[in-house]
Amino acid sequence: MNFAWHIITLIAIQMPAILGYNFVFGKGKIFHFGPLGVSLITAYASVLTLVHTQSFVLSFVAGLCAALLVSLLFAWLSFRLEADGLGVISLAVHLGLMAVVLNSNVLTRGALGIPGVKRMAFLQSVSDFAIFSGVIAVIAIIAAYFLNRSAFGRRLSALAEHNWYAEAVGVNRRHTHTWAFVIAAIGSTFSNFLFPQYLTLLHPSDYQFHSFVFYIMVIVAGNPGSVLGVATSTALLMILKESIRFIALPAAMIGPVRLMLFGAVLFAAVCWRRDTLFPPKREV
Repeated sequence: MNFAWHIITLIAIQMPAILGYNFVFGKGKIFHFGPLGVSLITAYASVLTLVHTQSFVLSFVAGLCAALLVSLLFAWLSFRLEADGLGVISLAVHLGLMAVVLNSNVLTRGALGIPGVKRMAFLQSVSDFAIFSGVIAVIAIIAAYFLNRSAFGRRLSALAEHNWYAEAVGVNRRHTHTWAFVIAAIGSTFSNFLFPQYLTLLHPSDYQFHSFVFYIMVIVAGNPGSVLGVATSTALLMILKESIRFIALPAAMIGPVRLMLFGAVLFAAVCWRRDTLFPPKREV
């Protein structure tokens, strides 16, 4: 039963961050490849504030401020670079932020991570985490669903299809894309406020390339821009990811096998969803 609670907790904790990123990469078709950079800084800002103040409120606020600052940096870059350039630079920014964390031994303890992260008083068991994070995940799905169907969602879709035409009929690209990044930052804050508490550990290895592959995979497999599709693919692929632990493999092989499996799923999903990912532009 504990494993079932564990799976529910992981799905629920990741849901706000993935749904937020879905607005940027999935619905907005913005080649932002730095969501793990946002998550990394958000998690460290939150945990370090918690360690020094013992206040969960200040910890959440610090994480939110960090997420907004880094997301607005990515938004600023997106307005000044072409799509392929943004993809490369956003990956470079993520790697740069990771290098800062790994080399700031006094502040972040580098590759050792920060152990003994304090949990909120009512989150002392796996079932507690599953219920609490599940409620937040349901709220995130409902909020994302209505945002997706709102005027904001329609503007984001119009810009994704053809930004010149959308701007010609009055859609403000800077305003719309900035809000997409802000929504992603809010989702990242909730996920990275809870995740280190659940593990009672903050470690940089949780924010490396394999985690980014998972983000991309669940959005592509779930139909980019679809809230219910991405939520479903998150649940199914998280179950697949954690179930690999039960396969009789050497411990050193689990990570590479998981990454190869996710790569195969991503390749298949891209082939299947290629018309959605790369829609033909309308011609007059």
